[in-house]
Amino acid sequence: FKPREDAMYHYLTGRLIEKNPTSLVVETGGIGYQVLIPVSTFAALPEVSQTIRILTHFVVREDAQALYGFLTEGERVFFRLLLSVSGIGPKSALTVLSGMPLQELKKAIVDGNVVLLTGIPGIGRKTAERLVIELREKILTEKPHAGAGSSLESMQAHSEIVEDSLRALVELGYRRPSAQQAVQKALKGFEKGSLNVSDLIRASLKHI
Repeated sequence: FKPREDAMYHYLTGRLIEKNPTSLVVETGGIGYQVLIPVSTFAALPEVSQTIRILTHFVVREDAQALYGFLTEGERVFFRLLLSVSGIGPKSALTVLSGMPLQELKKAIVDGNVVLLTGIPGIGRKTAERLVIELREKILTEKPHAGAGSSLESMQAHSEIVEDSLRALVELGYRRPSAQQAVQKALKGFEKGSLNVSDLIRASLKHI
């Protein structure tokens, strides 16, 4: 029998005893819980000795048990999404989350920006490509948070243009990895909001 991860803890409320960029200690009920966190959570923590509420994800392994914590539900949801990617464990998921702001990370995955993703320490090209392949559609179909609808629609429209351009280049006989690199180079020459498929294809052909 394998216990369901996160079955024991949903959140902790208590006094912040210790904090550093990768973990914190929160005391509740006379017990100090060590919680592993992404850098984004660390940056938003209050001063030590203040009361905090930390959302948690509990991971049970044969050789260890660990609590992972987040100040926002968006971070926790995406952490769990990262765990669904083949080859991504909890520590790697924290590394990815710590690499850049959450919305920028989502956009990089949706855009297939492997170069930007490999800029995250410890994330190689193969891992970055898996993130794009396995999470892109999930991100596009997730429910937006309040106030984020317009930005998500813009992101989706942008990603559709990129994908249509890639498909066209592949149909023209170019290998997809080469086409992806060319499209990413071409994108740098476009201003936000001025992107369309035909112009992107023409610009990409100059880089192949």
